[in-house]
Parts: sequence; C-alpha cells; structure tokens
Amino acid sequence: MFGEMSFRKKIIFSQIISFILFFAALFPFIEKMAAVLVRDSLIESTSELKGSLEKAGSEQELIESLNKQQYYAFFRISLINPKGLVVFDTHMGRLLGDKFQPYYHTEHSEIKEALEKGKGYAIAASDTFGGRFAYVAETFKFKGETWILRTSFPYNQIQDLSENFELGMLIFCFVILLFFNALIWVIFNRLTQPIREIIHAILPYQKGEEAELPAITLTRVTGPNDQFQRLAEAFNSLSKRIQQQIDDIKSERNEKEAILESLGEGVIAVNEKMVVLYINFIACKMLGFTRRQVLNHPLEGEGDKVNQELLRKCRDLLVKCQENGNIVTDSFSFGMQPKTYIDLVAAPKAHGTGAIIVMQDKTNHYRVLEMGKDFVANASHELRTPITIIKGYAETLHDLPKLQPNQLIEITEKIGRNCERMENLVSNLLTLADIENLPESRFHEYDLIPLLENCRHMIRSVYPDAKINLEKSVETVLVGADAGLLELAFINLLDNAVKYSEPPAQITIQVDINEEEEVVVQIRDQGRGIPPEDIDHIFERFYRVDKTHSRRLGGAGLGLSIVKTIITKHDGTIEVTSEVGKGSTFVVTLPMRHHGRL
Repeated sequence: MFGEMSFRKKIIFSQIISFILFFAALFPFIEKMAAVLVRDSLIESTSELKGSLEKAGSEQELIESLNKQQYYAFFRISLINPKGLVVFDTHMGRLLGDKFQPYYHTEHSEIKEALEKGKGYAIAASDTFGGRFAYVAETFKFKGETWILRTSFPYNQIQDLSENFELGMLIFCFVILLFFNALIWVIFNRLTQPIREIIHAILPYQKGEEAELPAITLTRVTGPNDQFQRLAEAFNSLSKRIQQQIDDIKSERNEKEAILESLGEGVIAVNEKMVVLYINFIACKMLGFTRRQVLNHPLEGEGDKVNQELLRKCRDLLVKCQENGNIVTDSFSFGMQPKTYIDLVAAPKAHGTGAIIVMQDKTNHYRVLEMGKDFVANASHELRTPITIIKGYAETLHDLPKLQPNQLIEITEKIGRNCERMENLVSNLLTLADIENLPESRFHEYDLIPLLENCRHMIRSVYPDAKINLEKSVETVLVGADAGLLELAFINLLDNAVKYSEPPAQITIQVDINEEEEVVVQIRDQGRGIPPEDIDHIFERFYRVDKTHSRRLGGAGLGLSIVKTIITKHDGTIEVTSEVGKGSTFVVTLPMRHHGRL
C-alpha cells in the first residue's frame, strides 16, 4: 500500500507516523524527567536548609533554626543526632533528655542511603499520617559529629506538580513539533514545486490529450546549476529529440503507406493476436470493409458487403504461416459469373510479432482467357443464325436469278436486317470487352441529374410518343463515373422500358438519396413485366425472356448484361422487381463518390 502512494502522500504519512512515535516515546520520558526534577528540587531545598543549620553554634540554635524553617517548604522536618535519637520533629515537638527517641535507620532506606552516600531519597508510606510521602535525608557535620536532617513532602502533591509539569511539557512539545512539521512541509512543498510543474506539463501528453510533448518552463527562475532547471532542460531536449524521431517515423510510415496504397495488391498486417495493424484500400475493397471498421480491431467482420469466404481464407493463411514460421501461398476463387480469382501470399513477421498477407487480384488475367473463349463461343452461337439466313438467301439469289422484283426486295431486306443484327452483336461484344478492362483514369466526377436528363431526351428523340418523367428529391448528385458508359447503361434501361411497353410508354425516373448516402435511381414502367422464373437470369449474357419478341426487335440478349457490368464497375448494384402485366422497376444504387477517390 505504501509503495503505491505518491511521493507527497508518502511524506505526509511518514510525518504522521513520526509524530505518533515521538509522542509515544515522549510520555514516559517526560514522566521520568518530572520525577527527577521533583526529587532534585526536594534535595536542593533540603541542602539549603542544611546549610543554615551548619552555621548554628549550639544544639539550642539548631532547634530554634528548625522551628523558624518548619513551615517554609516541607510538610515535616526531623533532626537526628549522632546517637540516632530524634532531637527535633515538627509534628512531635522537642524531645529532651531520656525522652529522645531512637531512629532505626534500617527501617528507612533514605536514612541508610544518607549514611552511606551523604544524601538519600525514598518514597514510602507514613505510619503517622497514613499516606505516601517523599523523604529526603542528608548528613551534615556539627561540632565534629555526623547529624542527619530528614525532610518529607506529601506524595500526592508531588504527583499534582508532576502532572502539571508533564501536561505543560506535552503541550509545549506538541506546539513545537507541529510548527516544525508545518515548516518542513512548507519547505518541502516549495522545493518540490518544480517537480510538480514538470509533471503538470507532461501529464496531458501522457493522457493522450496532446500529440506532442510540450516545452517545460519553470515559474521560478533558477540558476543554470539548479538541478531542477537542468532536469527541465533535459526533458525539453529529450522531448525535441523524441518529436524529431516521431516525425521521421511518421514520414517514413506515410511514405511506406503511399507505396502500399499505390500497389494493385491488397495488403494486410496483423499482430500475433490477429489485430489489424494496417490495411490498404485494395484490401478493404476486396473484403468489403471500410478502413475504420477493421483497423486496430480483430480481423473479423459481419455484414452483407463483407466477403466472408475470402476473409476466412485470409485468417487461415495468417494463422498457418505464424504457426509454421514460413511463407504460405494459395489461390482462391469465389462468386458466380463473373468469377473473381485471388492469389494469396502470407508471411510471418520477425520474432513472432504477427504476419502480413498480400492479395493479388488475378481476375483480369483469367477473365481475358475466359473472355476469349466466351467471345468465340457466344459470337459463333449468335452469328450462326444470321449467317445461315444470309447464306440461304444468297443461294436463292444465285439459283433463281430471275426472281420477281417484290421477292427480290424482300430477300435483300432480310439479308440487310441480318447483317445489321450481326453488326449490333459485334458492337455489343466489343463494348463488353471494353467495360471489363475499364481503367481507373476514365472515372471523373459528374452530376447525375443532367446525365439522366440527357438520356431522357435521347430516348424521346427515338420514341416521340413515350412519356418519361424525371422525379428528384435533390437538385445535384455528384458521382464518380465514366459518363459515356453510365449514359449507355441508363439508355439501355429506358430503351427496354419503352420497347416492352404498349405505346405510348409510361416511364418514371426517380432519384433519391438513401440513409447510407448513396444515390438510388428507380426506372419504373407499365409494360409487360418479367415472369418470376426469368428474374434471376435476365442479367446473363445472351439470355432473352421472349426470344420471338427480342429477335423481332433485333436484340441479342446483351443489353442488360452490359448494364449490370457498367453498374458493377461503378461500385454500384442493380436490382429488379416485376409483375407480369403491370410493369417492372429497375433500381440502380451508386456511391456518391467513386472508390478511387475515397
């Protein structure tokens, strides 16, 4: 307990303990000292009386002198001659001749001590007065013989005197000691003031209330050789050096973080307890985190946006590499079409202080290979029909060169329509390929409201009878986007809404901001609707709900696939709700800012 106290409390506690111990020792000392002083005072008074007796010329003068002094200081005075007879007693009168009474010194210790040492002192009970008395006996020479002077004083009076003396001494010592302790405390408080100022100056930094160690300035001007002044200067010098080192470390850390942020790989650093010490933007994007959600927290997460599969894989590799003490690698793919491919490399840090994992997105590499395969397969599938039709009509023209003009016009129109269909297909396939490899540099900040207005005017220029209303709860919505691609996505949605509605089409575009500060664009129509069994497939490539109607309109089943790819590239989502015969609603959600500038 004492070790946990502050220095000031230790001093106070020590003073209190010293004060108590001093008084505990003072009581018996004062009591003994009072007894000694009273004894010495009685002996001194007896000696003064003895001195007056030594001047007497005869025994009669001795007696007369004692008669004069009997009430001067003592309660009782006795005079004993060399033969041991009491020749005078203040309470028995003068005893003459054979009436002198012997005094048995062996029964009185003070007489015995006086005969041996010249002076004797004792405290004993008096048979004559029935109480305790203090007795003093002294020998003196009278006419060459040894006489004894014996005095007595009531012991209760001596006790009263002693108690009064003790009380006075205790009060005096208490006042002196209190004054002394107060003086020591004032001096100590004054001497330790610089220490308190130093502690007060650095305490905000210790509590984390200030980012830098403040300069320490003592209020009292001290000399250059003063230890406290030198301590304050040492603290200030140390503070500057520490701050310089902190600035260097921060600069180095910022430089490393800038390098890590500029990488195309996700990087996560954890300590031995799997607490995240660092995570760059790419890793946050891959895992579906925000940096503040996971930094300085265990590598865990919940929510719809968190990629639990990848998170679990990262944790397993980080734990494994720390257990083995070696680098661990693995490959991982997740999601439906399009799949995401990740290469993982986990390495332990030195001295068992944690581990680092690097996530390399190999999706583009695999996607290029798959795109080539898909392009060949899809293109060959979609081009087979128009090529077969064109080939058939070309053979007809070759075999029947003398066809009727109306037949010839019909055949050439069908050949031209199928050529246009092939051209649109190739154009859409090239658009998809372009979107899949969209670079970050093409994203800029745009106002979404004018962009939607432009899409509305473009659709109305093609379908003058269509009624398209734009409803908005805000006047300006800034998003990070490739304006051309985002326009293409909304134009495709509006174009489908018009095509699959009975004329005149009734379409509503509604723009709102949700609680997560995301822009929500709803495109509602009153068209044919989508059957429930087709809802989950409409965003797949080359999927068509009504193949006859789509073929008649020249669709190849790539429009909604292009829309979804564009929205996904903008870190957004697209959902659809529909009821057959009542219409459909496409809901596009986009972040207010593009991820590249978060």
